Amino acid sequence: ETIRRDLKMLEERGLLRRIHGGAVRPRLDQERPLTERSGLNSREKGRVAALAEGLVEDGMSIFIDTGTTTLALARRLTGRNLTITTNSVDVALHLGGGPARVNLTPGTLRSNDNALVGYETVAYAQRYFFDVAFMGIAACDLDHGWMDYEEHESVLRRTLRGQSRRAVLLADSRKFGRQANLCTFGLGEKLSIVTDKPPPEAFQDAFARHEIETIHS
Repeated sequence: ETIRRDLKMLEERGLLRRIHGGAVRPRLDQERPLTERSGLNSREKGRVAALAEGLVEDGMSIFIDTGTTTLALARRLTGRNLTITTNSVDVALHLGGGPARVNLTPGTLRSNDNALVGYETVAYAQRYFFDVAFMGIAACDLDHGWMDYEEHESVLRRTLRGQSRRAVLLADSRKFGRQANLCTFGLGEKLSIVTDKPPPEAFQDAFARHEIETIHS
């Protein structure tokens, strides 16, 4: 039991990945399937989603990209009068039965998280302008900034930043101090950051120097 608790704690800190019968080191170039990620840090992701919901007004046109925290936000938007564009099949299916108008991007299906990715996805996003783009992110490092695992999602998120009045990163507090494979945004880029609690002091100082908006409980 003690070993299992220790492994769970180390996994939540991003230092290992539990597998059947043991654990392995995480890879910077590979994200675990969404079904595995959905059970990690669920309370923190729920708080982030609740805070992000406060940025949404009826009648808005918003983009919600793929990820466990963005899916948590989508669940809170059920019943809202919105135009929602997404590259997440899960988000589209969840909101498709309600009053929102839901647009699903084209692209190639990525089976580990039911995301549509690729050049067609980016080209579709470039045709529209959004009130708010809600984006997930893999990690945040002091030296390398906001980081992702795959080129497709990194390019899409940079595109969405330029195609929206307000670009919002949803990042639970455990993303700070981690690294992934690709640099998507610098720490000084004009983004709104929604997280469940104040970031570590070094990150707060970096955001303050660049007048980056942070929203937390």
